[in-house]
Amino acid sequence: MTINLTGINNHNEINLTGKVPSVSSPSLKINNLKKYILANYVIPLYSEQWQIINKNKLLIDETIRQINDYYKLYKLDELTTFLGLLRILKILIEKNDMINNLEDKTKRMYDKNSIINMVYKTTKIKILPEYELYNSIIGKPTKKNPYNDNIINDIKLLMIKPNITYDVISEYLRKKYTN
Repeated sequence: MTINLTGINNHNEINLTGKVPSVSSPSLKINNLKKYILANYVIPLYSEQWQIINKNKLLIDETIRQINDYYKLYKLDELTTFLGLLRILKILIEKNDMINNLEDKTKRMYDKNSIINMVYKTTKIKILPEYELYNSIIGKPTKKNPYNDNIINDIKLLMIKPNITYDVISEYLRKKYTN
């Protein structure tokens, strides 16, 4: 087997005819990425395990970026399928969050007589994923304790690693910064 800079593994097998067939296949990284998407997004969606999806929802954009990079190299149609799945999942997560916010009784606004209820749909204000992960794992900062730039930088570095999950980031930060 030979490996070149494009990441395509070439399997060279010598047979009895003396010819050396060359078969190119996508990198192991693509197979791992597909398994990651199935394990952290598709299967939990199918089995309605929203807690897994909600933990990893902040990493979808990075996964989409990885798929786009691999598609530029390999031009595999199955990568566009996974890209479409993630885009649909991103929309479903936003809709699910919106519905959960509407159903949350503690966030409803009622008048004194409970006669009139009004719900107005607005665009959700999002902060960068690294700050959302920081808030989720470490907690929201206060004026006395602002965001720790070292933690934000660690989160950014962890987010670009292939097949990273919320649990891995959380465990790493807790080990490094709570000791």
